Amino acid sequence: MQKLLINIALTTLLFFTGADAMAEDFKCVHELDVAPALDAQANQLFEQARTISKERLPDWPKVANLYQESVKKNHWKAMHNLADLYLRGDGVPKDTNKAIDLYMQMIKLEAPLGYYDMGVMIQRGIGVTQSDKDAMQYLKKAADLGNPQALTHIGYLYIYEKNNDQLGVKLLKCADKQNYADASYKLASYNSNIDKNFPVAMHYYQRATALGMRKAALVIESTFTDGDFGYERNEKVALYYSNISSQLYKNPDLRFPNLTKDQPLPPHPIQGYHADKDINWKPTGRDDDY
Repeated sequence: MQKLLINIALTTLLFFTGADAMAEDFKCVHELDVAPALDAQANQLFEQARTISKERLPDWPKVANLYQESVKKNHWKAMHNLADLYLRGDGVPKDTNKAIDLYMQMIKLEAPLGYYDMGVMIQRGIGVTQSDKDAMQYLKKAADLGNPQALTHIGYLYIYEKNNDQLGVKLLKCADKQNYADASYKLASYNSNIDKNFPVAMHYYQRATALGMRKAALVIESTFTDGDFGYERNEKVALYYSNISSQLYKNPDLRFPNLTKDQPLPPHPIQGYHADKDINWKPTGRDDDY
């Protein structure tokens, strides 16, 4: 089928004053604060579908049917997941256009995730005309509405392509505050590789680990096994995070909300708990610590 043209949709659905700029006075918005409310009954169907989808041999047609019932009640998360089934052909015939229709439904509902999904499709040229410029418009709209995936994507670009570290870090922090593990990991990488603030990097690696990212646990394990980043070797810490890594390998859905309390990381021998603060400073647990 001929690829869909979306220029008209862009004109009518997006409201940007400039395609190539994001306001320097960026204000962090959280997606769940602005996304449409979810119908309770539809959400039960959605959660039932997600549970089945995680089984060893999922009944994909049943999953798809449950999502379809949930979609009837404007459940935007179900729209996202059902679109993914159409893209893969699990439980439903593979149909890119139906996936795009679902993304456009999400956009009509002003669901931030819908703008992100559509931006990814345009960026990759899947079922629509490929356009980096148009894709970025959708991604920026999603970021304006607090979508953590879009915030992380654009924040990374600002740091590594536009050389605007300050704005990029703000975007990543906004996504991290929404418990988005990839944002936490990218903040850790930035602080370890670019800013050289190693205790802050470890803080974000620990955040990503707590949110279920196994590769972040592996970084902490290797840091204290080998004494990387100027840290002293610490077998106890390395073993603890090796165990977490093993748990996440077996069950990627595990989360560790009390990780910082259960296994706090030792201070850096030179930088303490934060290279930009007094060596005697200790984390207070407040949101503005890092």
